[in-house]
Amino acid sequence: MKQQFLPTVQIEKKLKEYRLSGMIQTLEMRIKQATEDNLGYAEFLGLLLEDETNKRSDTKHARLYKGAHLPFEKGLEDFDFTFQPALKKQDMLELATLRFLDKKANVIFQGLPGTGKTHLSVALALKALGYGKTVVFTSVWDMINTLQQSRADYSYQKKIQTYLKPDLLILDELGYRSMAESTVEDFFEIVSRRYEKGSIIITSNRAISEWDKVFIDKTLTTAVVDRLLHHCTVIEIKGDSYRFKKRD
Repeated sequence: MKQQFLPTVQIEKKLKEYRLSGMIQTLEMRIKQATEDNLGYAEFLGLLLEDETNKRSDTKHARLYKGAHLPFEKGLEDFDFTFQPALKKQDMLELATLRFLDKKANVIFQGLPGTGKTHLSVALALKALGYGKTVVFTSVWDMINTLQQSRADYSYQKKIQTYLKPDLLILDELGYRSMAESTVEDFFEIVSRRYEKGSIIITSNRAISEWDKVFIDKTLTTAVVDRLLHHCTVIEIKGDSYRFKKRD
């Protein structure tokens, strides 16, 4: 008795039912290829499975990049280390291995505005995303304002998960403004609950010794610094501003 095969339309229907969109997209092409190259059933199925795997991987990476909210995409290869000679390239290459993520350790970039702190943090974020890690980038004040507003509509416990769940949380621009006691408490809660559970990268225009001017409350300042620095790499950038360089 001759074996009966499903028509292509019905196969596509079944694939759609099981949400195998990668196979649907390449089915016609793979059927044509199998006919022309006289492929066996296992080879044909293997190609379709590879198509599905690639599609899912692409979809996952697109979702991760979108969820990271990066302000731009610049890698380490785009950073001009010759303009910041005090910054050791080897230190950045070590961070780019992402071993600090495995250790749940933190990174602090400190230096004057325009010295490349945000660029370096984004470069590490791109590395992490490339390895399938979850990342969230936010300015310190955007995070604080979001958490403060969430208290008003009773969504705080849900909203705080945005900053607790990712493998890497990047907090940009710490130090431009001082924090009231209530906002310091929100910042401390993020740092405390991520302690030894998830990495934080912080960029700051102030030296750590000056953070008491940011947090005001010396007790909370000590608590924040203690948790951040327990497992931390501090990168101090002493050079000039890139933005002033471009004006010249």
